[in-house]
Amino acid sequence: MRLDKDGYTLVEMMVSMSLVGILASISAPIVNSYYVECSMKLAIAEIASMIREARALALASGEHKGVCFNTTTTAITLALDRGADGKWNTADDAITRSFRLAGRGGGVHFGYGICGPIPGLAAEVDGVSFQTNNSLVCNPDLSSNAGTVYLTSTSARVMAITVNSNNEGYKIRTCSNGSWSQ
Repeated sequence: MRLDKDGYTLVEMMVSMSLVGILASISAPIVNSYYVECSMKLAIAEIASMIREARALALASGEHKGVCFNTTTTAITLALDRGADGKWNTADDAITRSFRLAGRGGGVHFGYGICGPIPGLAAEVDGVSFQTNNSLVCNPDLSSNAGTVYLTSTSARVMAITVNSNNEGYKIRTCSNGSWSQ
């Protein structure tokens, strides 16, 4: 009788599968942490882009434009006008662009996390301190209402964008070890 070894034994297959399982269990938390970090940075970059676009549109059109933060649905929208009800951040706003925070898989949502609000700035329970119905309203003269939007993640990372009322810029801050960067 002739014995040809054309395949793998059951033991070899089990050892290989065990090694794959061990490597996957080691790498999964690292990959998830990287994904959450990327989701947070992408959300901050998108909000900053919407602020710049709202200001440019307000200047070009001579009309108010808004960046609206819906803390219930986690949607962030660039609104061209307030709609028929005359209020920002409502269903009848004329929206030109929007996105949602990566709540489940990305683990990013509105809030201060473990850091608390930036010292000296207004605090709101929902993590958005823009007083016009959670909306940054950009005026044609390049001023806006002041406020801060805080984003936190499941990995305890917290970032914030602060906008001043008389300055056309914004400041992005990061909290690490319970202390806010300047």
